[in-house]
Amino acid sequence: MATEYVTRPRALISRILSGERRYLSAAAIHGLLEREQAKVALSTVYRTLEHLQAKGQVSARVDPAGETTYVSCAGDHHHHAICRVCGKVEDVDCSALEAIGGALKAHHGFVLEDHAVEFFGRCSACA
Repeated sequence: MATEYVTRPRALISRILSGERRYLSAAAIHGLLEREQAKVALSTVYRTLEHLQAKGQVSARVDPAGETTYVSCAGDHHHHAICRVCGKVEDVDCSALEAIGGALKAHHGFVLEDHAVEFFGRCSACA
């Protein structure tokens, strides 16, 4: 298998997302890059985020204001616990949710193909 070439912008954006552990918009990521004096065009940030999302390395969600935001993700299936105060995101293993798929099929004949779950509350630092 060929090794994927990692561009400088991809490495910078991945580092920012890994370090922040909260959902960030492309504009916010671009602002953080500018603060570091890293010259990356906003259009490159958008293209890079689309690429990382397609590869399963970032997860996207639309925030309450309607803007798409992104967070770094591991490759395995998981869900997110999002702090309503500081925005910190924690990965949550939800293997127990798989039982819901079985119950849907058994009781309703519904075949679950996919699901998305987000948990909202306060992290330990904000509780």
